Amino acid sequence: MKNLAKQIIDEAIDEINADQDASGQIDKSSDTPLLSASSNVDSLALVRLLIAVERLVEEKTGKSVVVVDESAFESEQSPFTTVGALERHIETLLA
Repeated sequence: MKNLAKQIIDEAIDEINADQDASGQIDKSSDTPLLSASSNVDSLALVRLLIAVERLVEEKTGKSVVVVDESAFESEQSPFTTVGALERHIETLLA
């Protein structure tokens, strides 16, 4: 599922980047910050990214997932801090 999770996130990032100016582009590397003070991802882009990920998971797997739920916020390691953390979260949801 790791390759599928990465593929989904990369495709979602491509969708978001298509509408962003150069300063708002999201890099696909696993250490790219999403939800932190050092992130260049604004809140609207993050929400759009998470919605795109949910939609792409359903399109590619037929499985409906909720990326943002209570357990994600209660986790010691937020799944939204970096692209890699989001990828691991999606892998868990697809398992």
